[in-house]
Parts: sequence; C-alpha cells; structure tokens
Amino acid sequence: MATSDSLELVRTCVSCKRCYPANVQFCKECLVELTTIELIPHIINRRYELERVLHRGATGYVFAATDMLNSREVAIKVIRASVLADPRAQDRFRREAQIAQGFHHPQIGAIYDFGLLPDASAYVVGEFVKGKSLRNAMQVIGKFSVQETVEIVVSTCTALDAAHKAGLVHRDLKPESIILLDAPTPNGAIVRLVDFSFAKVASGREFVPGTTAKLQSQGQLPLRPTYVSPEQFKGEEADLRSDIYSLGVIAYEMLAGQPPFVASKVGEFGVKLLNFRPTPLHVLDSDINLLVEAEIFKALEKDPIDRQQRAVEFSRGLLNALQIG
Repeated sequence: MATSDSLELVRTCVSCKRCYPANVQFCKECLVELTTIELIPHIINRRYELERVLHRGATGYVFAATDMLNSREVAIKVIRASVLADPRAQDRFRREAQIAQGFHHPQIGAIYDFGLLPDASAYVVGEFVKGKSLRNAMQVIGKFSVQETVEIVVSTCTALDAAHKAGLVHRDLKPESIILLDAPTPNGAIVRLVDFSFAKVASGREFVPGTTAKLQSQGQLPLRPTYVSPEQFKGEEADLRSDIYSLGVIAYEMLAGQPPFVASKVGEFGVKLLNFRPTPLHVLDSDINLLVEAEIFKALEKDPIDRQQRAVEFSRGLLNALQIG
C-alpha cells in the first residue's frame, strides 16, 4: 500500500467539475473561480493526476484521473480521514482493499492500487468503467418496465453474488454504482458494478455505539440516505443483506419512478425507514406484477433475517415471478 506525499491541493470548478492545480484561480473552460476540496492533492502518489469530479458519495469523492505511469484513465475514490479515524476502520480498509485488488470479475470494475494521503484520508484506484450509469438512465426514462427492471436487477445480483463470495460487501450501492453496458457480454451480463466502499466504523461485536447524527457528521451517511439499509442507518453491522436491501430500493425506484421513502430531513427519513412500509407498487401502478412486487418487498424487509439471504436468491425469485406472472 502506497503512501502519498504530494501536498499541492486540487482545486475544482463547481460548474464543469474539472480539476486544476492549486496555482490556478479560474476554470479555463467556464471562467468560474475554483474551489478547494478538503485536503486532497491534485496529484496523488506522484502518479495519479485528478481530472474531474465524478460524484460525491457518503464517504468521500470519486474522481476521473490519469495514471501518468501507464498512460490510462482511472477512477479514484478518496475516503475522508474522519471515516478512517477508528483504527478498526483502517484495518478493514486495508484488508478489503487488498482482497478487491486480487479479485477479478468481468462485471466488477477492477481495483489497481490503494494507499493513504498526508491527512490520513485514503484513496482507491480502480478501472474507469465507461458507459452511462443507471442513474443517468433513470433521469431520462423515469419509470422502467417490469421486464427491464428484472433484467437489470438480475444482472446486478450476479455481480453482487460474486463479490459476496469473495468476501466483499458493497455497502454503498446506488444507481450511480451500476453502469449499463452498451451491449450484453458473451455471458449475458448487461451491467458492471463500481464504487465499492472499503470503510466503516466497526462491525458486529466491535461496533461502537453512536447516533445517526454522529455518523452523519463524520460523513458516513449521505445527506439523503435513500439507499441505506435500516441496520446501516442505525450504525449496526452491514453485511451482504444490506446490499440486497439497497438493490431492493433501486428496483422499487425503477418501477415507481420514486424511492420507497422520501423526506427533506435525515431524521424524518429515519422515522419512515425504521417504522413504516413503502407504498405498495401496485397502488402506484396497477399493471405491476404482484409476484415481482413481493420479491422486491422481501428485499426491503426491516430485519435482514427476513430478506433473501443471498443475491442469487433475489435474482431467482424475480425470474420465477416474471415467468409465473
């Protein structure tokens, strides 16, 4: 694991998201004054030059960058130091990043490198997977058909199941994490997964009790944690069944055109997430396959033990429901 010693901070354009070195004041394209993003170097480990911000996640930022050693485009996720303040989180980061670096699957973006930055934040360098995300498609299409939804969710389940078998849990699954392929692969895959989260405070018996507000302030919950499972929201262990819950939220949103729970404040969202059931899909659309709806609502159960226990169970259930219905 490399340790970066570059101290020239990156500056970014709030309009086009391009990245520049610290000595540049205005964006050359937009003529907008640049801003500094936390304590992130413009060039990481004297090798990776940040080019533009792709998105801001629950634990940090994701950038498109250039690997100057190999002359290739890569994606870099920078994880905030506050997320790794607990030594156990640092150990988990190293362990899971090492596993991911040695794990190769055609439906999951490869991990090339990882390391620490001078401010104790961390970075993960991965394959830059080209294509539009499911979020991009949702913004254009709105509601998906049952057939389209099942096909995308089933393909995502295949990737998740492979990751889970290797000991990797995504923990931050959202539409931006699912890249839609222009054409199916030889084995029929139509999606690739990116942006795995390699850090959390603690797990299981090691969990240090804390409030949702504390997790929010430390950057471990997004401002609107739409895809977070109930156990993640409470700061409890997030295992593979949390990924199944998040995928259930995505499936619901694809069919309904909106997520199961919507709220303007985190506290209000938490009340809904922990205490209420989503509006039935067939109430929103009478043409929804009831068996498919039942499989999605099983993935959305509050207690992980009541969900599908593996991603492959979710995919099989959806396929059987589609065939019967």
